[in-house]
Formats: sequence, structure tokens, C-alpha cells
Amino acid sequence: MDPAVTTSRGRWWFVRPLLACAMPGVAAVWLARSWSTVRGGVVALAGAHPLWLVGALAVAQLGWFAGAACQQGTVSRPLPVRRLLAAQVAGSVANHVLPAGVGVGAVKLRFLHRHGFSLRESLAAVGLDTAAGLTTHLAVLVLLLAGGFLPGGTDRLTDRAPAASGLAMLTSGGVALAAVAAAALIAAAVPAARRWAGRERARVGAHVRSLGATMRSPGRAALLWGGSAAIPAVHAATLWAVVHALYLPLGVGAVFTLYFAASAVSALVPSPGGFGSLDAALTAAIMTAGQSAAVALAAVLGYRLVTVWLPMAPSACVLAVMVRRGHL
Repeated sequence: MDPAVTTSRGRWWFVRPLLACAMPGVAAVWLARSWSTVRGGVVALAGAHPLWLVGALAVAQLGWFAGAACQQGTVSRPLPVRRLLAAQVAGSVANHVLPAGVGVGAVKLRFLHRHGFSLRESLAAVGLDTAAGLTTHLAVLVLLLAGGFLPGGTDRLTDRAPAASGLAMLTSGGVALAAVAAAALIAAAVPAARRWAGRERARVGAHVRSLGATMRSPGRAALLWGGSAAIPAVHAATLWAVVHALYLPLGVGAVFTLYFAASAVSALVPSPGGFGSLDAALTAAIMTAGQSAAVALAAVLGYRLVTVWLPMAPSACVLAVMVRRGHL
């Protein structure tokens, strides 16, 4: 192998874990230096409408069902429904300790392998799951940006020109950023993909065959693509419920656009559970939509509360039980 290729790969795999560890640290430093903003966010969250927060918690749990549907769509044989759903719950805690996507991917891989699929089949299924999630996320983001979901009638910001112009700038900037990022990723990924495909033709073939088999089955395709689109939509709906609990004048379309754009940007830094990167991106996006830093931070804290901290204990318990019973 070309020494230059080996060197570049070594540097890349060194940089990614470094970024993953650095982002939560940077976020912690910012929180410590901006304690007055944090205190204001906590006060704002304490005054939120409790029923809407309960609703946000209920909506957030639908992501487990969407993940189960998506995983079932990646394989040809039916999986036990209860264990499949339990694996999604168990994957949540793993995803919050390891870089984004790695924890839940490892749980899914082990679950499939434990239920009769070969290692190659399991790897192909997890790879297909990841590819479908990335594809649908970018497709929905492009549709939202192209649809021009700006604060207007349903967003109740018609009398706030600065906020509207701020989100307009965010949307146009998001389109430009997406185009530049896509071009950069394609330019960087094509040579790497060729080298990777040359080394791992068997795995590439398994992914292609798995995708072909899925597309030939309408039921599997519906589960895969529907579940992949539903997962980020559930998270965006959860954020909207938190925003509504805080009485913020942002409508569904604007919140969905903000969430999909922020999560796409934060995915460039694979921090555990998106900690630091997603929090900063969401806070900045909500501030750009015309909200104060304290209120934006309150929305992010509420979102994290119902999607991470409250489900953490039951997820850890399910993971421990599944490992003990040999299901993982």
C-alpha cells in the first residue's frame, strides 16, 4: 500500500477520536464561562409547560419503534419483535457513550449475529441501515430548504422582521453550506472510496446485494426507508414540542428545518451522542431564528432531557438484561 495513503489514514483516524473527545470539553468550558446564560436557560426551562414536556418525552420514545422498523427492513428473515424493540432501547445508552452511530451500530451488529445472521450479513445490514439514514436525512433537509420553511404565518413571526431575516439568512446559508460541503465530501470521498472498494470488494458486493434484495421487496423497502425518515423526524418533532413548551414563536416547518440542518452539521464531528457538536449547532440555529441565548439553551436542555437523560436509566437496564440473557 502507498505509504502516503497509510499516513493520511493514520492521521484521519487520529483526528476523529480527538475531535470526538474535544467537543464535549469545549462545550463544558463554554458552559462554565457563560454561567449566567446557563442559569437563565434553566430558569426558562423550569417555567415551561409541563404537559408539553411530557408530550415531548412520549414523542421521543417513538424513535425506538422507527429504529426497529428500519432494522427489520435491512434483513430478509423476520426478527422477534420484542427483542428487536428491546435492542433499539439498549442501543440508546451505547450511542451516548460512543461516537455518533458507533454505539447503536455495535448493538445492532451483535443482535443480528446472535439471531442467526452471519457476520458478513450483519455487517451488510448495519451498513445498509447507516446508508439509508444518511440518504433520507439529506433528502429531507434538501426538501425543507427548497420548500422555504421560513418564519411566517404558522411561525407567528410576521411582526419580527429581524428574526425572519435571520432565519432567511440561515436558510440561504444552509443551502450554500450544504453545496460546498457536498462538493468537498465528494472530492475527498471518491479517491478514498476507490481505494476502499479495491481492498474490500467482497464487503462492497454484500452491501450491493443487500440493497438489491431490499429494493425488490416492497415491504422491506417501506420499513427501511420509512423508518430511516421517521427517526430524525421524531427527534425534530420532540424539539418542536419542547419549543412549544417554552412558548417560543417557531412553527413546525421552521423547527424541522433548524433541527435537520443543525444535526447534519454536527454529524461532521462524531462526538458521543452528538454532545457538544449538536448542542452548539442547535443553540446557534435557534438563536439565528431570533431567540436569546438563554432561551435557545433552554430548548436544547429540554431536548436533551427528554431524549437522553430521562431514557438513560431504562436503556442501561435493558442493555444489561439483554446481555445477561444472551440476546446481545
